[in-house]
Amino acid sequence: MPLKLDKNTKRFIGILGKIPMFQRLLPVQSLEILKICRPRTFDNLEVLIEHGSKSTEMYILLSGQLTVRPTEGTTIATLTPLTSVGEMGIITGQPRTATAVSVGKSNVFEISKIKFEVMLKKFPDIGFVIFRNIILTLPNRLDTTNQQLAEKTREIDRLNIEGQPVG
Repeated sequence: MPLKLDKNTKRFIGILGKIPMFQRLLPVQSLEILKICRPRTFDNLEVLIEHGSKSTEMYILLSGQLTVRPTEGTTIATLTPLTSVGEMGIITGQPRTATAVSVGKSNVFEISKIKFEVMLKKFPDIGFVIFRNIILTLPNRLDTTNQQLAEKTREIDRLNIEGQPVG
């Protein structure tokens, strides 16, 4: 029996399908994800995630931008809509590895770790798809990190050659 969904719900299911973590979910599975999403708005420079803090939620960026910094200082990424942030923390339970800050006004869906875990226990098939998707994104993340590291190493080497010791 096909799902009878309103226009907004169909739209949000479509949005979820564009986020790597939630790709390849069936509409009925995406609906279960939507049930645990809480809409939130963050103002300019408002912190969503603080480096070193406990991982209690993840976010799906619907509109606006977020900057990501490992600690105070250099931005390592600017996130645009239809991106998730904080998902690794709610899965691993590890403290936050970066700070995420809203640039301007940002609208997100917040998913709490507790609700996410309850949903995964109730629907292990959804968990299988999500974890597979996350595993498939890890090589790209590793490549990006390696490129950033190589760039910083070249920058340090260049500064050392110019007679400006670094370190």
